[in-house]
Amino acid sequence: MLTYTIEYCVIFVLLLVTAYVVPAGLFHYFFFTRCSTATEAMRIQKRRPSSQDIRREIRQSVSALLLFSAYCLIVYHAARNGATALYFEFAQRPWWWAAAGFAALVVLHDIYFYTTHRLMHLPPLFKTVHAGHHRSLTPTPWSILSFQPLETISQFGFFALVIFFVPLHPATLLAYLLFDGLVNAAGHCGHEFVAPASQQHRLLKYLNAVTHHDLHHTRFRYNFGQYFNILDRLFGTFLDRPAA
Repeated sequence: MLTYTIEYCVIFVLLLVTAYVVPAGLFHYFFFTRCSTATEAMRIQKRRPSSQDIRREIRQSVSALLLFSAYCLIVYHAARNGATALYFEFAQRPWWWAAAGFAALVVLHDIYFYTTHRLMHLPPLFKTVHAGHHRSLTPTPWSILSFQPLETISQFGFFALVIFFVPLHPATLLAYLLFDGLVNAAGHCGHEFVAPASQQHRLLKYLNAVTHHDLHHTRFRYNFGQYFNILDRLFGTFLDRPAA
């Protein structure tokens, strides 16, 4: 029992730092602590989040990570017994496999996220699954993992699928968690730091900007994608840059 407790604590701290504190802390520092005239000009909403909002977001995010850590402990022991598709020696795969695996995670996660996110907005599910995250009408970087228990299971369920079917090195997974945290923190920072003109580029326009996800928090019915807005455009749920 002591061994499991230690393993759980190590996993929790690793996830807390990699997937939450580092990405959320960086964006909080640049846009809320070290604010300037330039960053204020990037602010999307006039309404400012309160300290009570931030404390709630942190509490919910830590709770989500406590639950996710329990899942990771199960996965860790499954991997040790060879029950997953994870591999632990880079030499087991070609040199390009790690990069390809990372790219696959980005694409697959975006599809998974759009699908589950839209489902969570259905009236029968919204209140019990997703409403907690939308209490952040003016989101902050600390809201990136602010999930209710069922949403936590849904969001992290993606990893429950890929590790059993996609050969990945644990380092690739950790790198992806950090990347995902940084992109999420950017999307919840409330400041549009990418020039609107750049977002009209024939390729870049398919990437979600901060404004797109900020609009999701205020309009609810639009912009369900994680990294890309391709599925939003295809299914008529894309909303682009009206005043928030």
